[in-house]
This record gives sequence, C-alpha cells and structure tokens, in this order.
Amino acid sequence: MPKNGGIKEIIVTGLILLLIAGVAGVSLGFVNAVTKGPIEEQNKIAENDAKLAAFPQAEQFKPVDPAEWQPLLEGDEKNIVESVDTAEDGGNVLGFVIKTAPQGYGGPVEMIVGITKEGKLTGINIVDHSETPGLGAKAADPKWQGQFKDKPAESPLSLVKNKKAGSGEVEALTGATVTSNAVTKGVNAAIDLFGKLK
Repeated sequence: MPKNGGIKEIIVTGLILLLIAGVAGVSLGFVNAVTKGPIEEQNKIAENDAKLAAFPQAEQFKPVDPAEWQPLLEGDEKNIVESVDTAEDGGNVLGFVIKTAPQGYGGPVEMIVGITKEGKLTGINIVDHSETPGLGAKAADPKWQGQFKDKPAESPLSLVKNKKAGSGEVEALTGATVTSNAVTKGVNAAIDLFGKLK
C-alpha cells in the first residue's frame, strides 16, 4: 500500500493529466469551430465544380426536395440515387444533375450524371471511388467518361466489350468489367429517374 506521499503524488499526477486533457479538448473544440465554416465552404465549391463538370452549360444548381423524387425510385435505385438538382441558367431549367453511388469492385462509385430536359446526357463525373488502380480506377479518366456525353437518355444504356459502341451503348474498360457495369448501372438509374421526373 502506498504511503501518504505516494498517494499525494498519484493525485497530483491525475489532476495534471486531467488538466492537460481538458486544455486539449477545449483547443480541439476551438480549432473545429474555426475550421468548420471554411471546410463546409470548400466542400460546397468542390461539389458545385463536380456538377459543372457533368453539366457545363448550367450556371447554378438547385436541390430538388427528396419528397419529390424518392417515391419514384424502385428496386436497386433506392440504394443508388443520392441526390437530384435542377441545372439552371438565368432561372431557366436546362435539365438535371443526379448523384448516384452504385457498388463497384472496391466500394461505391460516386458520380454525377447530367441530363438535359430534351433527354440527352451532358456527361458524367466520377467524384469518388475505391476501384483498383490501373484497372477500375480508369473509370475516372475524362476520356472514358467522355463517351457518355450526348448519349440518349430515353432508355437504359448497354455495355459492350471489344467493339465500337453504338448510340445507346458504352464501351467497357478493359479488365474492369465490374467497374464498367457499376458506372453504367449508376447512369441507368439516373436515366430511369429522369424519365419519371420529366
């Protein structure tokens, strides 16, 4: 059993550690309060840039109330579609940007799909993924994503391998069928929802 001096030493050490933990907690809270606003602002800018990459003709994007589009989702789409915004220019609605996150090889493939009111894809923009470097990760290549631009959004797109894609088709990435299927599934979920929103 420790002597009185030992107990006193333990209490002092405990109080010092408590004080250090308290100061650290207050400091972290202060840093969080100071950086929270700028971080949220940067996230909004990055999200807006991602939408612009998918729908470059738009001037601004306005969120559509989930109560308007969530009831329209069926089957897998309920787990894929994350948000819907109108793409606007001077107050005129040009179309929609729809964020989807289908399951890829390494996890969800988050992307934004732009579709005009007339029913044409303006493009897609993959914003986050965990796909295999050198294979599925090539889905983020602007050249591969570019093949979706101007495709009709009237019916689901088909994935083709080892041949040139036609009007309603897209070419799969070599060695990354799962990722190619995931991206096509995400685009098709957006196309299906667009058909119900028109």
